[in-house]
Amino acid sequence: MKKLIVIFAALAMLVAAVPASAQEKADWAFYGSARMWTSWESVDEETILGGNSGSRAKAWYPGFNLDVQDDSDLDWRLQTNSRFGANVKWGNIGGTVELGDRPAPTAQFGDDFAASWRLLYGTWNFGPGTLLVGKAYTPYFFLVSGLCGPAGGECNGIGFGSIYGGRRAQIGLQFGGFKVALIEPATTLPIDSNTLVVTPTSIGVGSFGATADVDQQLPKIEASYTFNLGPAALFLGGFYNTYDLEFGTATGVKDTSVDSFGFGIGARTAFGPLYVNATGQYGRNVANAAMPTTLLLSRMVIDGATLDEEDADYMAAQLILGFKVMDSLAFEGGVVWQSADLDVDDGSVEQDMWVYYIQAVWSPAKNVSIVPEFGIIKNGDLKATDIDDIDLGKVTWFGIKWQINF
Repeated sequence: MKKLIVIFAALAMLVAAVPASAQEKADWAFYGSARMWTSWESVDEETILGGNSGSRAKAWYPGFNLDVQDDSDLDWRLQTNSRFGANVKWGNIGGTVELGDRPAPTAQFGDDFAASWRLLYGTWNFGPGTLLVGKAYTPYFFLVSGLCGPAGGECNGIGFGSIYGGRRAQIGLQFGGFKVALIEPATTLPIDSNTLVVTPTSIGVGSFGATADVDQQLPKIEASYTFNLGPAALFLGGFYNTYDLEFGTATGVKDTSVDSFGFGIGARTAFGPLYVNATGQYGRNVANAAMPTTLLLSRMVIDGATLDEEDADYMAAQLILGFKVMDSLAFEGGVVWQSADLDVDDGSVEQDMWVYYIQAVWSPAKNVSIVPEFGIIKNGDLKATDIDDIDLGKVTWFGIKWQINF
C-alpha cells in the first residue's frame, strides 16, 4: 500500500510540473456531410472512351465483344465524398481526421457502409509557417467548378480538367500563399501498345509490365502559390513525379524511368453577384502520376515489340460563369475542354473532349443544398494514323445532388 501511495504521489507531482499550456484540452470540432447523387444518364452507341477505367457513366455498357450499344440507366447512390470528421486545435498544434464511404462494396462488408480515411493529418504552426504531416489535399489544388457529371464524382469538376492532385500522404510546408510538399509517389503503369486496339467498334488498352518491378527513388513534388487580390484569387502550381520500371524482355531486362509533370494556372473572380472562374493546364503522362482525367490516353506508351517509349501530352481548360440571385439561390454553367495526344507504332492517337453543363444551387435551409444539373459530354473523334476518324459519341445526364451538412 505504501508503494502505491508513493507512485500516485510521484505521478501527481509530475502532472503538477507540466506547464499549464500543455495541460489544456484539445478543442475538437466535429462535422459531417451526407450527400446523394440521383440521376438519369444516357450514352449512345459510339461512346467508347470516358476515363482511365472506362466511362464514368453508370449507363455505359460495352456489351459482348466490346461492341458498345445505346444504353440509359438510373444512378442512385451515396456519394463517396460523404464524410464525417473533426478539426482539432491545441495551441499551435492542429489536425484533421475525416472518414468517407469506401468507393465500392467489398466481399467482406457486402453492401454495408465501409469507411476509409479521406484525411488524417497534423499541423504545427511554428511562426513563419506551418508544417503538415499526414494524408491531406496536395498543393496542386485549385477548384473553380461545381460540376458533378456522370456518377456524381466529387462535384468539383474533378476528372474534367480541374487542378487536383488528390488526397495523399505527404510532408508539407506552407508560408502564406506558398505551399510545397513531398508526397507519396504514384506508380500507374504505362500503356502496352501491343494491347492498344482501335477498331470502329472498340478500343482496348492494357497496362505494360503488369508483373514488372516498380521502384520509387524520389517522392512526388508539388508546389503552388495563391495570390489573394480582393475580389480575385490567382493560382500558379506544378508537380513532378517519377519512378523506375524494370521488366523482362526476349533479350534480357530493360530499365526505364516513367516521368510525369504538369503546370496549372487558375483564377476565381467576383463582380457583385456575378463570378467568372477559369483554369488551364499542360502536362505530360499525367495519368501515370494518378492525376484524375476522363481521357484514357493520357499516360506513357511502351511498344511491346520495339520497347520504344512515347510520352502522352495533356492539355485542359475550364471557363465557369455563375450568378448569385440571392443567398439561397445561384446558377452556374461552364464549358470544359480536354485534349490527349500520344504517338503509337509510328503513328499518333489524339482525342479532344468537350463538356457542357448548367446547374442551379438551391439552399432551402441552412446547411441544406439541392443542386439540379444537366450536362453533355462530347467525346469527340479519335484521330489515329492510317485509320478513319472514329466518332466517340456523347453522354447526356440530368441529375440532382442532395447535400445536408451537420
